[in-house]
Amino acid sequence: MSDIFLCYSKTDVAIANRLFERLQAEGWSVFIDRNTHVGRRWDKEIERKLHAARAVVVLWSAQSRDSDYVLEEADYGKRKDILFPALIESIVLPYGFGRIQTANLTDWEDGVDHAGLTDLLTPLRLHLNGHASESSTIAVKPPQIVTPSLPAPGQIFRDKLKTGGEGPLMVAIPAGRFLMGSPEDESDRYENEGPQHDVQIAQPFAMGVYAVTFDDYDQFCRETGRKKPDDKGWGRENRPVINVSWQDAQDYCIWLCEQTARSYRLPSEAEWEYACRAGTQTRYCTGESIASEQANFNRNVGKTTPVGAYPPNPFGLCDMHGNVWEWCQDIWHDNYQGAPVDGSSWETGNSALRVLRGGSWINYGRSCRSAIRLHFDPSYRHDTGFRLARGH
Repeated sequence: MSDIFLCYSKTDVAIANRLFERLQAEGWSVFIDRNTHVGRRWDKEIERKLHAARAVVVLWSAQSRDSDYVLEEADYGKRKDILFPALIESIVLPYGFGRIQTANLTDWEDGVDHAGLTDLLTPLRLHLNGHASESSTIAVKPPQIVTPSLPAPGQIFRDKLKTGGEGPLMVAIPAGRFLMGSPEDESDRYENEGPQHDVQIAQPFAMGVYAVTFDDYDQFCRETGRKKPDDKGWGRENRPVINVSWQDAQDYCIWLCEQTARSYRLPSEAEWEYACRAGTQTRYCTGESIASEQANFNRNVGKTTPVGAYPPNPFGLCDMHGNVWEWCQDIWHDNYQGAPVDGSSWETGNSALRVLRGGSWINYGRSCRSAIRLHFDPSYRHDTGFRLARGH
């Protein structure tokens, strides 16, 4: 039996070999598939070693995330709660793995004091050795992603970027409980908004005061060499970024995590609705109706408006109704049967579609209600934007 099963794409064999040696230097036995014995069936040997391992380390790259073998091995580790993932390229993590804390080895060469290597080795030591004491050659450093206590609910803040400037404006949201979805007698209700169910948001979190703006997103594009999305001639700067896919939003979150050492992500659908309602249970956070003085919808402006042009809701969030559809983390389900009740994103199921919330400048008021839901393929880009969440 091996302590660790190392899964990776064959194109990443160089870094896999380096990590194999580093893990063995810790005193652990490591299976890497070059060890397969002559005379044994390759698939049976892999299966036997995988099931016998005490930990599964997966190396995520553009090649490995598209490998059925790697995905199957990583999924086994995830289901057994023995998966220890590491990024070796800056990519969007595969579907179903985005919420697992992942070590960053994208710039690791051979250094034993690399922060990402420490992030991987420390939990492995706890899991395999029962303690996190370091080896004689490795000094434990703080993890790259830290989650300090948030400010008091209602307080706004920005995190600094390591390349200069600050991230998007955020506001601390209190923990709480709410009824998610719409009641059966709500006017203009759709069946996919039910059944209405109780959700407990156990921990405070933070949400973007505004949707991510062109100013925010264009800096990301400049620093990563990425093509900037089209603004349709409406203007950039403090307007919400549009024409970005769910996958684009994931890439931005990864970049912002690296820039701030904070755990930025897309909100879960439950977090989004909880933050939108802000203690209300009416059709909108403004009550049973909404007016053109309160939000940008129904073509009353004819395009997106700069963020913050309308009054905030009771949690201090602007433009939760209208202006731009906002991506959430969850995959799409046709209703809330079996939905999580703890505020987490719903990422199990057969659909490849992702959820959007809030409506946009072009939609009628009924399609900007607190409970409204929409879905598109994660590669879809058309008048779509996003808003950030951050852990406590």
